[in-house]
Amino acid sequence: MKKIAAIILYGAFATLMVHCSPKASKAISELPVESKEQIVAQYSPQQLESGKTIFMSSCNKCHKLKEPGSRTPEQWNKVLKRMIPKARLSDEDGKLVRAYLIANSKTAIDK
Repeated sequence: MKKIAAIILYGAFATLMVHCSPKASKAISELPVESKEQIVAQYSPQQLESGKTIFMSSCNKCHKLKEPGSRTPEQWNKVLKRMIPKARLSDEDGKLVRAYLIANSKTAIDK
């Protein structure tokens, strides 16, 4: 009887963990990697500033912030697909953070 109760308990715990773990939203995970120029054309300076504010206040809670110029747009895109859900950012806030980081990222020439 104890074995059955333990199996049920572990099964319930595993189900809870799967359903409660953060997942990348489709809006974020399916975004194409845009160039700095494309981002600057799509987002206003105010939106990019909002992205910076969200980045500095949200990402700073768990780890030291990386400089936006430390990665290429492709690298930021890969990191953010994983980190936006962990930070529990809304799709809109995630897009603003992504825009800020890509707009200030390093280019292929900077490598």
